[in-house]
Amino acid sequence: MTRPGPSPPELIATVGLHGSASTWVFNIVRELIAVVAGPERTLSFFADQLGQMPAEALRAGKYVVLKSHHGSHELDAWLKERDGLVILSLRDPRDACLSMSQRFSAPLRDSVLWIAQDCARVARLAGQGYPLLRYEDRFFEDRGSLDRLADLLGVTCSPEVKETIFARYRTEAVRCFARKLDELPPERLTVVAGFRMDQVTQVLAPHIGDGRTGKWRDLPEQARAELTRYFRPFLERFGYEM
Repeated sequence: MTRPGPSPPELIATVGLHGSASTWVFNIVRELIAVVAGPERTLSFFADQLGQMPAEALRAGKYVVLKSHHGSHELDAWLKERDGLVILSLRDPRDACLSMSQRFSAPLRDSVLWIAQDCARVARLAGQGYPLLRYEDRFFEDRGSLDRLADLLGVTCSPEVKETIFARYRTEAVRCFARKLDELPPERLTVVAGFRMDQVTQVLAPHIGDGRTGKWRDLPEQARAELTRYFRPFLERFGYEM
């Protein structure tokens, strides 16, 4: 990762495959920007389409942090026109598919279609030189990842503040938070795909799975072969073992 400039960019998009710890990236970025800009000037939300953008996102003086998955060409063009910083996260799509199916009790064929859309977008954006985080590197467990993101964003804050932010999004801390969503103010909650979600952190009730890498190998041989064949272009491009 290289630092874009001496001050934080006003528009940042965290884009990743479902199950790639993209919510971790979103929250770390959101918290770091809020440290320097102030919570009242930091606008964070989810958007895959331009129509999902709140009106405040276009107002001067706001720092915008958005989380996105499969997205749209229109949204990506909007980000590029405004010189937005895009931070990508990826994961072996076979593991991502299985994670989604396990956590949301969804048929594997459905999760394959979701992840395929994510893969198409990440592959398209990766060609534009945006910084990329790989799930298999366990960046979300590495305190140094927060330092690298802070440097990328041009954010300076104390080690104590960084440690507080990092601790808040450790895997077990997020699991605990997800179990207690009902304790949040009702206005913070919404329902996505039948599950409660905190609109501030984008954390869903079934948010974190077992986190294993290579779990797709637990599938029957035919399913493994079909997934590998389906995702072969993505797997080859990003150097995943087949």
